[in-house]
Amino acid sequence: MIKKIFIFVGGKGSRLGKLTRNTPKPLLLFNNKPFLDYILSNLLKLNPNKIYLLCGFKSELFFKKYHKTKIGITEILCIKEKTPLGTAGSLYNVRKYISKNSLICNGDTYIKYNFKKLNNLNFENDKLFMFCISNKNYKSNKKLNNLIIKKKSICFSSKSNLMNAGIYIVNKKILKFINKKNFSLEDEIIPNLIENNNVQGKEIKAYSIDIGTYKNFKKFKSISKKIKI
Repeated sequence: MIKKIFIFVGGKGSRLGKLTRNTPKPLLLFNNKPFLDYILSNLLKLNPNKIYLLCGFKSELFFKKYHKTKIGITEILCIKEKTPLGTAGSLYNVRKYISKNSLICNGDTYIKYNFKKLNNLNFENDKLFMFCISNKNYKSNKKLNNLIIKKKSICFSSKSNLMNAGIYIVNKKILKFINKKNFSLEDEIIPNLIENNNVQGKEIKAYSIDIGTYKNFKKFKSISKKIKI
């Protein structure tokens, strides 16, 4: 069972220009609701005890809206980073809160998926568990694409169109591969774990869109009108 969820919400979203000059990407409004609310509405189906928002840019806005709020049995807590730490550094920063089968995900990506299914999976305590999706809509994505899954383990393959979905299950043991420096999970940590057979994986059939580009921002404006949260 997944009882803790950590969401990266600290980026500046510089590719969106003036849209994110004063507002972090996860707080951009779609139908008068922050983008983060669309992500939370899916994750809350897991009935976690706690959701941690890992904040950086304009962290005070997250604290004002979400810190110590409660939705059902789930308490939302904000953690502020004094300096940018990268995704791996963010995890190291909250290492004391990470427990068995903690879920990690990005705060700028919406995935249409029934997350309740994740509670039925078995995870190995000494490996990272990473979910993959088809990258046919993200041909220019350079972060952990061309992946295949063999006997649950993830490998690289130029013949595959699977990519990292940006959703992970981690346990305390995975922290031994991370230190407190400014590291990226996607660029520096996970590729090495894959090479050393330390990443399990599962493909999920789901629609995914990140709002990091203006094209996708406009696209989600349309899509969001059909999403009930």
